[in-house]
Amino acid sequence: MKMIRMKNKIGFMLISWLAVSFLVGCEEEYDPMEFGIVDMNHKITSVDKEVTEPGDIVTFTGTDLDKVYKIMLNEETVPVVFEATATELKMTVPSMAPLGDVVTISLFFSGNGLAQRTIRIISPPVIFMLSPSAAQPGETVRVLGRELYLAEQVKIGGVDVTATFTLIDDKQFTVVVPEGFTGGDVEIITATGKVSTSPSPLILGTEILINDFDGNENYFNGISSNGNMDGDKLESEPFPRLNYWTFTITDNGTGWGGNVDFYISGLPSGYDNDKITLYLDLKLSSAMNVNVMVQGNANVYGLTRGYQAGWQTVEMHFSDMGTGYGGGEPYGEVEPFEALTAVKVQPPAQAGDGNFGETVSVDNIRFIIAN
Repeated sequence: MKMIRMKNKIGFMLISWLAVSFLVGCEEEYDPMEFGIVDMNHKITSVDKEVTEPGDIVTFTGTDLDKVYKIMLNEETVPVVFEATATELKMTVPSMAPLGDVVTISLFFSGNGLAQRTIRIISPPVIFMLSPSAAQPGETVRVLGRELYLAEQVKIGGVDVTATFTLIDDKQFTVVVPEGFTGGDVEIITATGKVSTSPSPLILGTEILINDFDGNENYFNGISSNGNMDGDKLESEPFPRLNYWTFTITDNGTGWGGNVDFYISGLPSGYDNDKITLYLDLKLSSAMNVNVMVQGNANVYGLTRGYQAGWQTVEMHFSDMGTGYGGGEPYGEVEPFEALTAVKVQPPAQAGDGNFGETVSVDNIRFIIAN
């Protein structure tokens, strides 16, 4: 984008001058009765950036820049921190800077001087998640986040895949996993050169999605809340979370507690359990120990871990899963993948646990088989 130079825009400068005068008229530099403006655009010879982000430093070069005493972005009163010598001025783009393709920077000089330049200020893109979270070379991956349209370059595992980039909207795009991929981060590079990285690496492998409760499901065969688990409710949050299921720990008089079953059937065969990991997103209303399991034809297999309040991702490799509801020995003896019939979530739901009224939410149940 070519820099637009604002010269001799006397009408606009007068409005800006009056706005600043009323806002900070108590400063010694201002005389609200004096309307003469001196064009100081010739004092600026260069600006080092055409596109920038909050937190960046923008450098102006020129003459008499130590005479600048205030900087304004558009007509907003956001404080702008800067330091200057006679020939160089460094301005830090504030966190609350206005965003847009054309943001006017007004530099106020002693003696009613005013110089203006325009710049593009963007909000850096953020990657929320990858779908799927495991893939093979040649497969398409969807990247979800915000401000993704600002991507100038995309890399997977350090390899440039921009040629395969397809923008869906400002919240999602797709790219194709490159040949030779062995696992690694997805990175977005913007016009400023800044890099945004996926919260977790893309895994070389195969994802088997059971249900994300947003209309995408495979091998899913229903939900059952049992014992002291009740109040099944499909809830939603803003993108990218969307839909998920919530259950309430309730005093239904069940002595053994309660659990929730997510039934599955028809899983594919031929996978090595040593390469399989169960993933699901778990939200708790308060911190507690939760037993997450898979169920086979002969037994259940899982592990009890402590989890914090709020959303977190459960990651449980089959080799770590104990046998039975207690999750004890032997470990790593999960039945063949194709024999599994459910994923089970069991919070402490007995009367003595003191958790009646607490909630457990589940989303994005999936298995990942690593290469």
